[in-house]
Amino acid sequence: MEREKHNKSRYYIVRIKANNMFTVKNIITIDQNEDKYLSFPDIIQSKINSNRFFLIYREGDSHHPIVSKLILKKSEDYGRTWKTIEKFTLNIDDSGYVWNCPRLSYINNTLYIICDAKSGTYERQAQFKTMFITTLDEGKTFRINDTPFPGMVPDKIIKFKDRYYCANHKIKNTKNELIQLISWSRDKKLWYDTNTVAHHKKQQYCEASIVNINNNYMIAYLRDNSGHKRNIYTAKSKDGINWGKPYKLPIYGQRVTALKRGDNSLIKKDYVVGAYRNTDNCKVSIFNHNLKTNKIESYDVDWEYKHNQYNYGYTGLAKNKDEYLLTYYIQQDEENPFIKLAFVSK
Repeated sequence: MEREKHNKSRYYIVRIKANNMFTVKNIITIDQNEDKYLSFPDIIQSKINSNRFFLIYREGDSHHPIVSKLILKKSEDYGRTWKTIEKFTLNIDDSGYVWNCPRLSYINNTLYIICDAKSGTYERQAQFKTMFITTLDEGKTFRINDTPFPGMVPDKIIKFKDRYYCANHKIKNTKNELIQLISWSRDKKLWYDTNTVAHHKKQQYCEASIVNINNNYMIAYLRDNSGHKRNIYTAKSKDGINWGKPYKLPIYGQRVTALKRGDNSLIKKDYVVGAYRNTDNCKVSIFNHNLKTNKIESYDVDWEYKHNQYNYGYTGLAKNKDEYLLTYYIQQDEENPFIKLAFVSK
């Protein structure tokens, strides 16, 4: 293995060449349509039935579509087979908005689809709103509600202490300058004013993935959108309102999806596993982050061509015992991107 030290931020990375950390057991195709641009998937395990998983992604006519659907699928066999249970259509010509990036969360036994919608294909000038699509009966019936969240690309809903948090970022101006925000609620109904997670003139922080670390603090994994190949950053907060200075990680990528690792009693609650679009080598990758030592072990799961560097990744990640289910979109040799699901074990 290769080891690269980064003393200033007290991080170092181990790039794995052998399967001594993660093993890709299988990769399947969830959906593919040569006439449709399929992207931005997410996955979650049911709170009602551990065999059951839900997976959602966007279908569009392009990367910046004017016609879109959110496609919700369900599996009853730990993600091995899938069927579509609902489609939610949103088109600019009909409603003035189109779907963007969905996420899945549970609050108690209610499944939430959290998704932003935009009013045009040019994001610097478009208006954004975020909607909740909820189901109390595991996908038989649904309710759709607008939220007061500003901005775009929402994260999952995270419970921390006695509150619920949802992060998203906002485009400040036509120069595409960004600010990473977070909203919070006590009762899951009334959401309060947003707080700033990260903001900088040079780094363009966005697309946060937030993890609750044992109710002691939250850690946010952030994209820097000032260029394509940019480091991932982290920021921490003990109260969800005041966030510390972002620290650079020695991995390059975008749209991290992170989970706390707690697979057995030997893991002392100090590890995070994350999946991401790896812009260092045009791969879909998964990492293990030791929060005590700041060591990061990264493993490549799938590959993409350099000329498709903006048409892959944007991962979703779920855990079932000692197995991770990692979903992502990818184009490779195809006319349009499609949705895959990798089964990864440790």
